[in-house]
Amino acid sequence: MKIALLMVAIGDLSGSGGAERYFADLHQFLASDPANDVKLVTSRMALSRLRAAGRSTRSSGILPLRLGRGPGQGRASLVWVTLRLLWVTLSRRFDIVHVCLPTPTYVPMAAVLTRLPRWMRPRVTLGVIDCTVAANFDSRPPRDLYERQVCEAHSYYFRWTSLDGVYSWYQSFADVARRRHLLPRSTVIRAARFCFTDPNHFQPAPVKDRVVVFAGRLSEQKRPLVFVDAVAFIQRYCPAAIDDWRFEMYGTGPLHDAVQERITLHGLEAVIRVSYRPDLAPVFGRSRLFVSTQADENFTSLAMLEAMAAGNAVVAEDIGQTREFVQPGYNGIVVPHGTAETFGAGMIEYLNHPERHEAMAIASRRLVTDVHTIEHFAADITSFWREVVGGGVG
Repeated sequence: MKIALLMVAIGDLSGSGGAERYFADLHQFLASDPANDVKLVTSRMALSRLRAAGRSTRSSGILPLRLGRGPGQGRASLVWVTLRLLWVTLSRRFDIVHVCLPTPTYVPMAAVLTRLPRWMRPRVTLGVIDCTVAANFDSRPPRDLYERQVCEAHSYYFRWTSLDGVYSWYQSFADVARRRHLLPRSTVIRAARFCFTDPNHFQPAPVKDRVVVFAGRLSEQKRPLVFVDAVAFIQRYCPAAIDDWRFEMYGTGPLHDAVQERITLHGLEAVIRVSYRPDLAPVFGRSRLFVSTQADENFTSLAMLEAMAAGNAVVAEDIGQTREFVQPGYNGIVVPHGTAETFGAGMIEYLNHPERHEAMAIASRRLVTDVHTIEHFAADITSFWREVVGGGVG
């Protein structure tokens, strides 16, 4: 198969862009095998941003197009991007064009391609990479502007294109898509079974500090205020548990000021530090516990997997496919509800049993090196592409 991974519109990756890094790493892995014919179709601006983030350093298998500084921003730019992508994908006779990031930029191209006769065009597949999409299309309205924009972007694809396949990072979306008939019956829908990160980059430090970490976008979906309130719960009801421990939050986003205000309200300025850095490997290397207060889902959380690779135990809510990453008593603690009280209780349980940490740290890393590997993910998505080319029905 000839595969095009499409990723031309990429913003600043300093401190964000987990999905962009993820697909760049996947491309480099697939392209390193001569048996694969996989191209990363991108823009020169996007490629420079990937390389600034330490990705796509090898030039083989990359098609950097001249698309300007803001591909798809404005009507004229969108027309130019669409024409260039149509020319590249049709002239090179790809079997699959995989839209890695479901931004509206690629909708016109996908709409044209999926309306051409099948014998003369590649199959078009879409990656669903946001865990809020399933709930937004099923049972609740978007929580904030970010979720509304994500929901709108996916609506464009479902309304204006006839996708040949959708590869979702979440089983919940695959279930909702079938139940709500969001896609044509002929569309192959597959949910990922694996995730991956680089265990060589994310490794435990020789000596671990007494640090608990929250890392993620400071937005409603990540629930950073719940983390702050959980630390306040510990300080109120079990202050001895946090003696000599530091709580560190890494991320930026619309709730940054609210997080600072909540820390001040609880008098936690000496306990919680809010910071930001593009590479969290040194942070995860020395921390002991990663806490995810994320709503909806934890499976495929890149930050969580990076923390696990670096030998962190995990506390997370039992929601979605969380247990794919966090196995109670094995590498972490799963709490029943997403409240400050339950997260606080989960952290207290971990902090009061330091003798369990070493076994949990080893188990976390083992899940990364033995189960959630790039080899397993690559085999899974390649199998999906073969099914799409073969004309299977999801």
